[in-house]
Amino acid sequence: MSNLEFSLHKIKSENTAALRRAGIEVIDHLPALDDSENRTEDVVAKRWIAMGALLQLHFKAPETFIKEYLDENDLLEALSPKEKEILDSGYESLNDQQKTDLYWTIEAIWAFAWAGQKHDSFSLSTGVEDSLASMLPNFAEKEAAHSFIASYHLRSKKELFSNLDMLYRAHWFARQRNLEGEKSALVDLDIVMERRKALEWICDAEKEWDNISLDT
Repeated sequence: MSNLEFSLHKIKSENTAALRRAGIEVIDHLPALDDSENRTEDVVAKRWIAMGALLQLHFKAPETFIKEYLDENDLLEALSPKEKEILDSGYESLNDQQKTDLYWTIEAIWAFAWAGQKHDSFSLSTGVEDSLASMLPNFAEKEAAHSFIASYHLRSKKELFSNLDMLYRAHWFARQRNLEGEKSALVDLDIVMERRKALEWICDAEKEWDNISLDT
């Protein structure tokens, strides 16, 4: 067993024990996650801001305004293909589920902010704090993105991976409760899914946002 493999299994063991101490039961045979190449700091920062800008559609910002902002800040390419479709087709063309999905990306944006050391609040059940808006550019005022990108500094690979592993195991617990028709105050399924997706994307440069699997 290599040092890397031992490290990954050690993270699994530590997270499993920590979750159980918190009252979140997880099974031992959930595998250790694979180690992959992280995305670069610049790429992650641009994705964070682009998602923040796209979310403004939920708050009734015009599509043309958001597209102009992204274009002027060289952020259009930070959107996924499906997100570009949303911007091109317009918010009102989305069905109710698509609008709900867009709203829930705020949890992924919060996870991106955590990954970039903008805050230290990363629970499994507590939603986004009001401070998120102050961490991002003032989109309504067309505040430039460059200083926000420059001040975005990724946490260590170990810290990112450890939290991804924690979310993966907590996700299994929340999904099991959901399948049994129950909910837990300890883990919110929607919050964990969105935050896990963000860290899956950061921690594996080969994954495409629109096709990330959230299997447990």
